[in-house]
Amino acid sequence: MPVPRYYTIGAVAPDLRSLKALDERLEGLGVSGEAHLVLTRRRDEPLVGVTLPGARVSTVESGLSRTQWFELFSTYLGVTAVSVLMGAVHLPTGLAVQTVMTLAAIVGLVIYHRRPQLEKKVLRMGLPERLAEEWQAAFAGGFALSLVTVPADLFDGAQEAFLEDPTLLAPQAIDRRPVA
Repeated sequence: MPVPRYYTIGAVAPDLRSLKALDERLEGLGVSGEAHLVLTRRRDEPLVGVTLPGARVSTVESGLSRTQWFELFSTYLGVTAVSVLMGAVHLPTGLAVQTVMTLAAIVGLVIYHRRPQLEKKVLRMGLPERLAEEWQAAFAGGFALSLVTVPADLFDGAQEAFLEDPTLLAPQAIDRRPVA
């Protein structure tokens, strides 16, 4: 009994126009919409969902988990308690500590929420770390990561669909052959 062979092909689209053109080329080859996964930033998800109704769209940004929010809040509360005690002894020192910790917490949250978590999401899909790193680097200047998983008989056409557009960043393919 032969085991079917699948390939995953992906690239970072620099804008919505090139993503739509890629989707149209893939549809022309007979690649089903459910085989096309688009990873995009949270603010672009509705736009991509409307533009590519057949594709699966997912976001790559993630917020803090409940545990992380609890840890942040408890640490901030502890620092606030210490700064209040410092303020009782020397008010300017207590205010300075509280100000620095508040600014550090705000800057940390802004940096965390602005940085896409693409690499982690791609690794959770079982794709190699090398591809995840390349796509993460290209995603910083791109719009969305487009991934397609196709059977071996559609691989050549799908690969050509990705390579046809020179504006696509970091086009990569991997054999998804199951290990027996």
